[in-house]
Amino acid sequence: MLTSALLWWLLAAPATAPPDFAVVPGGMYRSTVRYEGDERLRRVDDFAMQRRAVTVREFEAFLRVQPQWRRDRVPSLLADSAYLAHWRQADAAGQAPETPVTQVSWFAADAYCASIGARLPDWTEWEFAAAADATRRDARGDAAWRARLLDDGTPRGFDARPGAPANAYGVSGLHGTNWEWVGDHASLLGDSDKRGSDDGDRLRFCGATGLSFADRDDYAVLKRVALLSAMAPRSTLGNLGFRCVRGAS
Repeated sequence: MLTSALLWWLLAAPATAPPDFAVVPGGMYRSTVRYEGDERLRRVDDFAMQRRAVTVREFEAFLRVQPQWRRDRVPSLLADSAYLAHWRQADAAGQAPETPVTQVSWFAADAYCASIGARLPDWTEWEFAAAADATRRDARGDAAWRARLLDDGTPRGFDARPGAPANAYGVSGLHGTNWEWVGDHASLLGDSDKRGSDDGDRLRFCGATGLSFADRDDYAVLKRVALLSAMAPRSTLGNLGFRCVRGAS
């Protein structure tokens, strides 16, 4: 179900992104992830990404419209037992409403994005946007900037809270303490042979997942891929939220 604000935008201003979305101009990009051993540049099309992660307030509003996603109604196939378990009530968090919502499953995040006429970002879109700092579209060559990403204590500039500094696209919080679902998380294979019979347990570990990386020094990204590739769609984590994307026009 579309909100009235989004419906107005669709009818009145189809050539621009909604106010809470930032346009991310596409371009050629080499992902840190090696897809089936392929390290070639890829074309990323223009897209629009939410400027910050979906908040508790926004998810509460979603549950009022689609109560089937409340923790006391959602089927166990679509969310594990920790889904929104920290909320005071099934439809009310009882916590700061502008903080990013967490402990939501991939299924719930996907349903939320669909409800506003959007979708979860593909990994390449998320990584493309997250490569930017405040002034550069791709800051990955800056060793000092990359080192700051390893700080899990919400360093300045990577804060997910309202008003936090945005990157060059106007998007903030991509490297905060809360990590984010992507639409194709299940395809982030540990290496090109993950589906083989001799994997054993090696792909459960972050170091093994590094085998699939074109740049094994990009540890901040490696950690996210290791986590997301191991998650089931019904799983939830206390530091895992999401944001939505849509076409840029």
